[in-house]
Amino acid sequence: MSADRPHGNRTVVAEPAWVAPAFLTVLPVLGAALGWGLTFAAEWFTGLAWFPFQGLIERFTELSQTVQLVIAIPLGLVVGVLLGLTAVHEMLTVTVDSDRISLKRGDFEQSVDRAEIASVFVEDKRLVLLGHRRQELAQVAFDLDRDKLAAALRRHGYTWRPEGDPYGSQLRRWVPEGEGLPPGADALLKARQRALEKSKDDDLRELRDELAGLDVVVRDKDKKQYWRPADPA
Repeated sequence: MSADRPHGNRTVVAEPAWVAPAFLTVLPVLGAALGWGLTFAAEWFTGLAWFPFQGLIERFTELSQTVQLVIAIPLGLVVGVLLGLTAVHEMLTVTVDSDRISLKRGDFEQSVDRAEIASVFVEDKRLVLLGHRRQELAQVAFDLDRDKLAAALRRHGYTWRPEGDPYGSQLRRWVPEGEGLPPGADALLKARQRALEKSKDDDLRELRDELAGLDVVVRDKDKKQYWRPADPA
């Protein structure tokens, strides 16, 4: 369950304080254990023709048991530490106060002023800040407690939509050369489809922002894009 921590006139919604230390403890230990297990399973892997790195594994099996342990356990430990640091880095923090909502997840950071925000909702595991022209001001993957988020938003006077996207019924699936899009939007959606298929998050975010400049709201589901128009300025 995520934490809901008041800080003066702001509320921080994030993972509980114990989660980060747990990642940084459990994953390295698990990695070291898997490294130790590799010394027993390496011989078996060499019998699987489809398994990658066959040459490397065969050379590993030629080493003595002691050398295998000296290599595999520290290597597993390092991999576990890196995974733990990545997991902690990617945890979402939502800071809500009377002036703005700030989002931070990994390298993504964005603050949106209160005056711009009409409402907030979560749908398809995405947190969305909706503007007064029905445009999406910000969107980020969301895996925190919805009730904690809703309480923080209401505490500071924001409109929370528990039912999800109020304009979801207006979304239509994008098809190349489809009708209704403003000039330039189809080319951006084509480029974004390629980025979506390759899971290039930075490109997806950049192209989403460019589409927003054309008053086009885009949503992703199962590697497909759905769009609707925002109200023109």
